[in-house]
Amino acid sequence: MDPVPLVEILAIVAEDVVILLPAAAGVVLHKLQADVEAGEEAAPEEEDAAGEDAGAAFLLKLKVEIKTQSTRGLQQPAGDVEQRENALVRPGEDISLSGLSLDEFTLPSRPSFGTNGRQIVLRTNYFRVTTKPGAEIFRYEMGFSPSLSDPEKKNRTNRRKTRRLVELLFINNPQLHGAGFATDYSKFIVTAQKLPLQGREIELQQRYYEAEESGPRPNATNYKITISNERSFPIQQLLDYISSPPGVTSAGFDKSEIIQVLNIVMTRTANQKPNIYGGGDRNKFYDYPVGERPYDNINLGKGLIFLKGFYTSIRTSTLRVLVNINVANAAFYPAMNLLGLMQLHTGNLAQARASGLEGFIRLLKVSHNYIDMKKPGDPHSGVKRVKTVQGFSRPNAKVKFPIMGNANTIKFRCEELNPPREITVSAYFKQKYKVSLQKPNDPCINVGTVDKPSFIPPELLTVEPGQQYRKRLNEQQTRQMIAFAVRRPAENARRIVEVGAPMMGLSENNTNLVTFGIKVLPSMITVRGRILPAGSVQYKVGNILKPFPTRGGSWDVRDRAFSDGKHLRNWGFIKFANNEINRADVEQFRKILGACGMRSDEPLPPNGFEAFLERGEAEEVWDQKIQQGLKEAHSRGVKILLVILPDANAFVYSRIKFYAENKAGIHTVCSVGMSFREKNKNKPNYWANIAHKFNLKLGGINQSLARDRLGPLSDGKAMLVGMDVTHPSPGSVEGAPSIAGVVASIDGHYGQWPASMRAQKSKQEMIAELHAMFKERLTLWEKHNRGALPERIIIYRDGVSEGQYRTLLHDELPQVRAACKEKYAGGRSPQISIIVCGKRHHTRFYPTNEKDADMYNGGNPLSGTVVDRGVTMEKGWDFFLQAHSALQGTAKPTHYVIIHDENGMKADQMEAMSDEGCVTLSTRLLCGHSV
Repeated sequence: MDPVPLVEILAIVAEDVVILLPAAAGVVLHKLQADVEAGEEAAPEEEDAAGEDAGAAFLLKLKVEIKTQSTRGLQQPAGDVEQRENALVRPGEDISLSGLSLDEFTLPSRPSFGTNGRQIVLRTNYFRVTTKPGAEIFRYEMGFSPSLSDPEKKNRTNRRKTRRLVELLFINNPQLHGAGFATDYSKFIVTAQKLPLQGREIELQQRYYEAEESGPRPNATNYKITISNERSFPIQQLLDYISSPPGVTSAGFDKSEIIQVLNIVMTRTANQKPNIYGGGDRNKFYDYPVGERPYDNINLGKGLIFLKGFYTSIRTSTLRVLVNINVANAAFYPAMNLLGLMQLHTGNLAQARASGLEGFIRLLKVSHNYIDMKKPGDPHSGVKRVKTVQGFSRPNAKVKFPIMGNANTIKFRCEELNPPREITVSAYFKQKYKVSLQKPNDPCINVGTVDKPSFIPPELLTVEPGQQYRKRLNEQQTRQMIAFAVRRPAENARRIVEVGAPMMGLSENNTNLVTFGIKVLPSMITVRGRILPAGSVQYKVGNILKPFPTRGGSWDVRDRAFSDGKHLRNWGFIKFANNEINRADVEQFRKILGACGMRSDEPLPPNGFEAFLERGEAEEVWDQKIQQGLKEAHSRGVKILLVILPDANAFVYSRIKFYAENKAGIHTVCSVGMSFREKNKNKPNYWANIAHKFNLKLGGINQSLARDRLGPLSDGKAMLVGMDVTHPSPGSVEGAPSIAGVVASIDGHYGQWPASMRAQKSKQEMIAELHAMFKERLTLWEKHNRGALPERIIIYRDGVSEGQYRTLLHDELPQVRAACKEKYAGGRSPQISIIVCGKRHHTRFYPTNEKDADMYNGGNPLSGTVVDRGVTMEKGWDFFLQAHSALQGTAKPTHYVIIHDENGMKADQMEAMSDEGCVTLSTRLLCGHSV
């Protein structure tokens, strides 16, 4: 198989990678995002004898991996949990929330468990937590004076200093030695025994000193630490709640607070280990390379390294407390000399401003020890001082020098000298610290503040370990990240059990846990799942729609025409690279369009447009050429344009989309030239993929669904809606808006999904203008259905966390109802269901039998695997569904949570509808695969 192109990536998440690729020859590939078109499509290699041998060896290795996992202490799913789950189901219960106030908020009860499909047993990355009878944990709040907030980071707590102060607190106060303790290093301390509070709080004094020092300096800051607001958390309260019937609420205690306390205890062991860093996350831990360990095998390029780690979190399910562990991958800064890091990122420091170097290093924690060089017999000498990088040196009212001044050009008045006088930074370090700079002409770094700068040459600074890079990676770094991160599910599971669990201290005899009355069983739990029956999609054969099965989340599109193929008129093509594409290639492409059921006119003009982008030209020149080429196409009356790109360049792609679709009103379908050219051996599949895009943008329907598994969608009178909010990526301009989107079907074919979009307040998740957007969707449905409106509305809402369910029903559901009230006459209203789709979770499933595994796609669960027991919510209605096939990495199922249902659906209906819907979303499906 060809190398995986970047644009085929479905998702790069913190813990694994999921990539959708063709499963067999003849299956046409799709992308998750229809607009990400600029790139070469990976297609199956032609099979030969060597390929068959390699394939057989690969399958044999997978079988061994799965067998090894299945024989490693495999236990059947817990019978007591299943019995309790069955007893708690409330069939026939009214699960509408329409009459509830927010104070009475509760999720709809599960009407039943699903039964459709073949039953299987899966491992999952959860470990069972047991507690000693009567176990109780105590929580206290910490206060610090003077404050430990960091003004350079929007007044967030200085976690490094807080961590050290808490350590000193327990080291130097004997009255605290007897209690097991843990902390979040920010606000809370939790203990296994009550602390000896005097009245309602303890007030302690602690002079600060670093771990390298044997005691505080004479001038060390003296902190007053108060410990107050004692709260006790009997674990039995939580156990009683998670085994109680659906109608029982958590009145009298806050479940989230108990979970928070348990998470603090659970991360105590990892927090104690010297080379384990969280990178700023309290529930992720990475093994950071220190000392002489090289970075070569984890180098992402441009001054970043790749680290593997683990995520951990306490979760609850019926009758049991669980700890979820998953692999985590992230980019970090290497702990090295700051000047060396700057050179790795930029190469030539003369280009530092243009390369974005300042943004790359801003707010980094760096240290130096030139002030206190190690002196014999002095316990306080040689201790590093940690500072925060503000940026490059800049002049102010007191200090004048060129922007990005260096140690030779920056002069300041030094009052320490006798007599006081102006001196350069270079001379100052030479005179005061006996340090001769090796690179005095490199730009100095400000580690003070804007008003009170402190300029230090970067060669004297060292990047502190454990700092995660949170901005967007470039394309090359992203490719490298994938190469490092991808693991097959069996390997993923093995690492969690053999590396992750020990790193987190999850065992039956860890004293950090036992002190609190907690044990963690060492094996992953197993749960029951089901493989849903394969559905079918309909294509035209001749003039008749015929169903074709979607086995394994894939289907063959050869010799099949679109359900509704459109006529391609007023179209053309434009080449931005001289890549040998000619009219003959385009004519071959038109034949593929015909085979797909589309008629096409000759392009305007027949030989296309040209605006070659030469390597080495400035982006401003490229921008002008792109604009001019698209203006010419617009002047010729072109309405939809095939764009031939030189390569997968993000700048070029974004400018084409901006000028064509925002300025000229031309639809575009983009392709990298090397993929489109005639000598591409996989061109029929690739061209068919492009045909799918053209047909959708012309208003056609690529494939339609058989109605037998669609539940409330089966009569064509239901509108299927998708809603999401996209937030600014890391590194975006401060205050950049979030973008809200609503897509909805326009008729009972479920083949077209026009959208409404609005910009709204930055990082606001609830859709502010949903009323108007939803009314637009209803109006379009009405237009396509002879004035009729949908009787049922099924909403799939993405991007909402568990803590926002209540807010969603309070903010968004009333807007939907208000839009319906304005459109529906005579007091009528549709029946509304809302399903939240969660992808930012850490639940993974691993087959325990090779017949239940997708052996051609890495040994993941088969497409259509659903789990609604064992790790699902103890209250409410949810399930995990993996509707796609994932060739590389570990497949990530989608978590569906039903938060509102007026349609009275049963579990089998909801699961089948969600599974089938994954093969028809035209905004996300191009052809040949389910999402």
